[in-house]
Amino acid sequence: MEYVVFDLEWNGALCKKLDCHINEIIEIGAVKLDEDLNIIDKFSMLVKPVIGKKLSSPVQELTALTYEELSRGTPFSYAYSKFAKFCSGCVLMTWSTSDIDALLSNVRYHFHRERIDMMSDYIDLQKYCHDRLMPKEQNPPGLHTVVEMLDIDADNMTHHRALDDSIVSALCLKRIYASGSLEPYITRTDDEFYDKLMFHPYNITDPNDKRLNWEEIYFNCPDCTARGVQKKKWELKYNAFFLSEYECPECHSSFTGRVQFRQKYDHLTVMKKTIKKKKPEKEQNEQHR
Repeated sequence: MEYVVFDLEWNGALCKKLDCHINEIIEIGAVKLDEDLNIIDKFSMLVKPVIGKKLSSPVQELTALTYEELSRGTPFSYAYSKFAKFCSGCVLMTWSTSDIDALLSNVRYHFHRERIDMMSDYIDLQKYCHDRLMPKEQNPPGLHTVVEMLDIDADNMTHHRALDDSIVSALCLKRIYASGSLEPYITRTDDEFYDKLMFHPYNITDPNDKRLNWEEIYFNCPDCTARGVQKKKWELKYNAFFLSEYECPECHSSFTGRVQFRQKYDHLTVMKKTIKKKKPEKEQNEQHR
């Protein structure tokens, strides 16, 4: 079995044709791996933009690319066909599904298709690394967090360039790979895959929503770890998360509990955070005397 790890760079553009914003692909980079995860081939191509008429400042700063360079690039249809040939028969991998989402948007715009026809099997490399390295952490790590954790030498690589990010992703994979551990992460790109890909997670902002189990929400004191006692009703902030005031029954500290409920395609995530209250400046000064 062979694998292709790929990365895309894109520029956010307003598409008048579809009346929406599209992450227009401006660069495709990839590496092909053999069954032992050795790099056996590379792919790199700049893509000429046709939707956006200029690069956003953040994209220019991150990639160091210019619109003039890209204007001499390859049309997307040709780049896609070459990339599809490069990927033929391989399991595709990206760092999170954001690249797959961007690729699908471009395929939809250029070819009027609702599927990425060259891709039949897929692995989310970010999820694989998350499960292997930090399964107890709720949020998946970024690529360069993993690079630092694994002490991978990426000094000669250019961050936010498609080929180099593909190479670095492949190095991370090989460093933590264990025989037989990839197979459970191979996903068939069937209807359910695309349903999940196109599902947009959202925050639950109704405190009476039946999906929420408030009885399971508690916060420990940041000073002594005793379970806090809630003193106020939950208050929705910024249409994103809930806040409430707590008091510790042991050391009598006051602190704030923050909880966010986010609905994913097949599960609900609950993110909690304890916010320690700052002491009044006068009290702090007295303690330092």
